[in-house]
Amino acid sequence: MSETVSAPIRIGVSACLLGEKVRYDGGHKRDPYLVAIFGRYMEWVPVCPEVELGLGTPRETLRLVRIGDDIRLRMPKTGIDHTEAMRTYAVRRVAELAKENLRGYVLKKDSPSCGMERVRVFDAHGVPSKSGRGLFAEALLQHFPNLPVEEEGRLNDPRLRENFIERVFAYARLRLLFSAQWKARDLVASHTEHKLLLMAHSPKAYQSLGRLVAKAKSMPRAELTWLSLPGDRGSGRL
Repeated sequence: MSETVSAPIRIGVSACLLGEKVRYDGGHKRDPYLVAIFGRYMEWVPVCPEVELGLGTPRETLRLVRIGDDIRLRMPKTGIDHTEAMRTYAVRRVAELAKENLRGYVLKKDSPSCGMERVRVFDAHGVPSKSGRGLFAEALLQHFPNLPVEEEGRLNDPRLRENFIERVFAYARLRLLFSAQWKARDLVASHTEHKLLLMAHSPKAYQSLGRLVAKAKSMPRAELTWLSLPGDRGSGRL
């Protein structure tokens, strides 16, 4: 079934940011902007990888540890290693999320499971460096490379927040286009509609997309939609 204009925009989110008490200490990290303002226009799909993995609340803290060329997810007090379990869970969970019609995702910063960037990674001597990415976030970004994704901390920056919202709605409109029986003229109309937005960000990208749209009639439809939304692997359709 094709999507409709009135369909809610669904956004994945780290559950603790909505006020769910899923943190290691039994608390939460409720984000007022996400809950009270942004959330008024979105439908949240909350996920807590650590709780869904079965670690419970409260629980021992987790950290990323570098062992040779690998990054491991461990509990520092007991030394219990949850790396393989988390990676297996993450692959399965993001495959499930592909069916949720997500149009964006907000991750919890600094989290060893959900952090998008600059997550602390500890070496063999216990010295941290902000060079890692959470294991669930890694799987999410690999599966959905074009999905608009941000951390809640970065959304405190007005420019980054505006950029994220722009990407969410543009992505939603593109998915709406490809969910129906579209024709080349629909693609041209969409490209024209987004001209000023694209030009404001990258005239070069606008021109490149223009050349692609101009060849739409002669290109196989599957190839064209794959080029446009390569991040929707496993969704079953575009």
